[in-house]
Amino acid sequence: MKPAKLLSTGVKAVRPIADAVRTADAASGEGGHLAILPGDPAATRRLRELLGSPAPAPDEDALVILAATPGTDLSAAAAALERARRRQPAGALAVLIGRRSERAELERRLLEGHRLEPSNLAHVASLEGPGAHAVLDAVIDALGDDAVAAGRRNPALRNAIGRRIVRGAARQSAGIGALPLAGADMPILALVQVKMVAQLAALHDRPFGAERALEAAAIVGAAFGWRALGRSAVGLVPVAGWAVRGGVSYGATWALGEAALARLAAGHDLIGGPPLDAVKPQIERVLGRLRRDS
Repeated sequence: MKPAKLLSTGVKAVRPIADAVRTADAASGEGGHLAILPGDPAATRRLRELLGSPAPAPDEDALVILAATPGTDLSAAAAALERARRRQPAGALAVLIGRRSERAELERRLLEGHRLEPSNLAHVASLEGPGAHAVLDAVIDALGDDAVAAGRRNPALRNAIGRRIVRGAARQSAGIGALPLAGADMPILALVQVKMVAQLAALHDRPFGAERALEAAAIVGAAFGWRALGRSAVGLVPVAGWAVRGGVSYGATWALGEAALARLAAGHDLIGGPPLDAVKPQIERVLGRLRRDS
């Protein structure tokens, strides 16, 4: 489908699209700071490598992280974690490293006499291989809604956060596609996909502009095609039609997210060159009107 036609298809949904993009941009602007406490020297160095050596952060706005091994002095670190948790329950994370019995003892020392919860702890055997992935997952879980902002500031986190965004959107799309909504699923599905791509773009520090608006309009146009595919496939498997629709919606969103993530990670525009140049003036006029009306 040509870019001009894609834009025309998305005109009816332009305001919710713009709102979804602006929301993603706003979420990436504040918060998401990381502060690494002095812990085991070797483990702390490795933790910094995994997190991309985050810059010093304001104490009141940071997820405070400690890498602890059996020989780590926990007295000062536990107090700092406790202060961070008082500011916000998910604001402290202690990564406990070692054998199972060693981690159990570290957990006992941290929880006894300190206002910390098991949710503030992550257990790993090491900071390599599966342990490294588990630590990244624990950090992203603790960041919550600030994950996109953290990834924007710390490129080392972007791949893990981006893939989590794609998986979440694909699962949400599968649930929407499986529902018998009689046509109402398309705009809902399109907005899920727009939000996903907007979050991925914000994660990679891409501002709202004509490029983003065209990308969003393209998603809306593509959603019509994916929905038509799902409906035609249902005719082949009528009894399990809900599963087919859900599967098509999942696959479409996942493929779109993976493609967007790959291009953004490589430093490319999602849509660029002559197709974008041809419609950029018209898109800028639409964006100007939306900004004036906001």
